[in-house]
Amino acid sequence: MAPIYYDLSEQFLSSGIKFKYYGIARTVMEVGYELSLSSADVRFVVFSPAHDRFFEVKPRIGAASVTGVFDPNLPSEAKPLRLRYSFPEPHRVRDALYPTVSAIVQRIGLRRWRRVVPEGSFREIDLSGQVVISLGRPKMMADYLVAMDRLGIRMRFYPLLHDMIPLHEFSHPRQSMFARNFAHDNRVVIQHSEKLLTNSVFTKTELERFSASGHLPALPPVIPVLLPHELRETAEPVCIDLPTAPYFLGVGVMTGRKNLECILQAMLYLHNTGRPVPMFLLAGAYRKRTLRYVERAEFSPIKNKIQFVQNPNQAELRALYKNALALIIPSHMEGFGLPLGEALWLGTPGLSSNAAALQEVGLDLAKYFDPNDPSALASLIDNLHSNPEAHAALQDRVVRSHASLRTWRDVAEDILAAVSQRPAAVQASS
Repeated sequence: MAPIYYDLSEQFLSSGIKFKYYGIARTVMEVGYELSLSSADVRFVVFSPAHDRFFEVKPRIGAASVTGVFDPNLPSEAKPLRLRYSFPEPHRVRDALYPTVSAIVQRIGLRRWRRVVPEGSFREIDLSGQVVISLGRPKMMADYLVAMDRLGIRMRFYPLLHDMIPLHEFSHPRQSMFARNFAHDNRVVIQHSEKLLTNSVFTKTELERFSASGHLPALPPVIPVLLPHELRETAEPVCIDLPTAPYFLGVGVMTGRKNLECILQAMLYLHNTGRPVPMFLLAGAYRKRTLRYVERAEFSPIKNKIQFVQNPNQAELRALYKNALALIIPSHMEGFGLPLGEALWLGTPGLSSNAAALQEVGLDLAKYFDPNDPSALASLIDNLHSNPEAHAALQDRVVRSHASLRTWRDVAEDILAAVSQRPAAVQASS
């Protein structure tokens, strides 16, 4: 059987504390771990913008990895500066300066690489005609696809797309540069793909809708490969102090689409109606916008009930889930929703908005609410906080359903099956 090449560029080019545990990087990491244990001939590669080439790497696995799971085994100091390789539309000044700036940035990247990577320790690899699987962000995939085009290299490309959320802005007249770049990158990815994988049925539906409207090109076969519920146990240290009082948990919840507003308004509703207000722990990256929102005067009555846990590692995240009364995920829209699945995996109830993708994750185990109705969320919080019997019954149902939940091995096996599936069969299933 021909080898399959699995792209770890997302982990390499986004290395660092801020990106170590975010959803897409963790998906790349976890599937990479499972593929490394599979019987398939899977080899691991990273794209280096300093060389405009792919290199084969030998990942660190398990306790040997800096993540406790899996990493590409490249020094983070070798990570180059990055510039976009293509743009949605021409710009006279930028396009005139770009070749010079790009050459300077590339030289800096080469110096960084040569300073920390021993010469000859990684083999440059030609991926012409090879099967390449990528689960990273479209902007990284688009960059190396453009670089490969310049070299005349065409891969058999199988990307997994995580969401089309920025295209909702792009489809309106006053779209941002981010939305335009996102649409452009996805066009490049789609046009180079032999098949497309998606992390949910909802994302597949979104792809088809934006393709039909002309915001994306015609699609190859599209295969949903749902992400899992599993949160792997690691040997990382747990250095956080958990509250002694019962608490609800939010993971990566911000204002805007992630809808932190709904949670805080629900807590304020409980306060204003004389109901007990539980502790709420917000875990995730440091966000000034989030801190500013919580500091608003209207939330002063509940301010002492809000606690931040910044950049928890995977072991700390497990502890946060396991000790929470419930996870709250109030998003208006998600491509999948890993935190909800992870909470259920660890036997913790989930209070979720009724967004379509989240219902794929939560099945009939989560309690759902309208993300535009804080009072509905307040009622669910109050019931689990003030009614131990209701909480115990819901938690028992979640725990008893554990065997039916998806694992990272399931995801890896589904990806391998999708790649090996014959085109006619794939078209019929899509």
